[in-house]
Amino acid sequence: MSTPGSFPAGTLIPPRVRLTLAEQVVRAIVLALALAAIVGLGWLLRFLVVPVVAALLFTYVVGPLADFLENRGLSRSKAVAACFAVLLGGLALVAAGVWPSLASWLEQAPEPGERSTFEVQLEQRLDGWQASLSARYKQVDWHAAFDKLRHVLQAQRKSLMEGLPTMVLGLLSQAGSLVLALIIAFFVMLDGAAMKRAVVSLVPNRYFENALVMIDRVDRQIASYLLGTAVENLLVTVLVAIPLWLVGMPNAFLFAVIFGLANVIPFAGPFIGASVGLFFSLLDPSAPSMGVLVAIYVVVHFVDAMVISPVVMGKSLDMHPMTVIVGISVGGTLGGIVGMLVVIPLIAITKAIVSTLAEGVRNAATE
Repeated sequence: MSTPGSFPAGTLIPPRVRLTLAEQVVRAIVLALALAAIVGLGWLLRFLVVPVVAALLFTYVVGPLADFLENRGLSRSKAVAACFAVLLGGLALVAAGVWPSLASWLEQAPEPGERSTFEVQLEQRLDGWQASLSARYKQVDWHAAFDKLRHVLQAQRKSLMEGLPTMVLGLLSQAGSLVLALIIAFFVMLDGAAMKRAVVSLVPNRYFENALVMIDRVDRQIASYLLGTAVENLLVTVLVAIPLWLVGMPNAFLFAVIFGLANVIPFAGPFIGASVGLFFSLLDPSAPSMGVLVAIYVVVHFVDAMVISPVVMGKSLDMHPMTVIVGISVGGTLGGIVGMLVVIPLIAITKAIVSTLAEGVRNAATE
């Protein structure tokens, strides 16, 4: 039998102690005030949410490499510096590969009263399709059908061309958050163990071991998930880039990166990434046919779903599709593209903590 102040072996929380009504009221008031203070402080520091979350993602993904280098004899500082050199070099290569294509798109913006190159190309492509179909199937009113198609595609083209500079400027405005995230990630990777010990030292002795167990469980589960996701989508980007380049797709690297980034978003991501390349094929006659692009995207997605994801991810976190859909919607509303990308890891972290606590409650109840 356990003594007062202790808890049965194998449980994560102490057994429940009965409190008087006055003690329960005081505890509820203190918890409410503490929660209100935390919420208020979080609201004041909400501008740090995205950099901190991004820093944690960087740490989880790059941290294992720093640990590996440290175990091979490098000092912690040199191992972390090497990891960040690799990370910054990779980001620089991606930026160097993507920026020329983005700059080319931005240069296509027409002067007032002029028609853009993309607009002329789209109209020529649709005119060719209409003439070909009208010659083969004369009984169909292709003129009316293509008028509606022109209206829809021109609206999409205008929205894309007008929204692209705004989107680029919006991403550039996040550069400060990215730099801050990298700085935070550097110090977390450098002194993460000491920070973890300092946080755990604030936990009362009776909860000390339980806190360590919980942190270790959450740490390993989330690190495995995020690292697997990063590797998976890097492989997907490479698998898309190679066939797009072979079939002569203009800006193949850019569209591969877009597809790889979008693939991070569950369910809708592959469709979003593929739709960008498919729509571009309508605007540029030099692009491969839509059938070829559809075949490439479908084959890569099939390989990802059937081979890459099961092998790389292994036993990934189990989430209900509705949880993912609602989470992505909320993340997109609150944080745009960045919110959609970070919301799933946040849900995974929350789920890991809640499931660990629930396991502790069940274990305590059975004792």
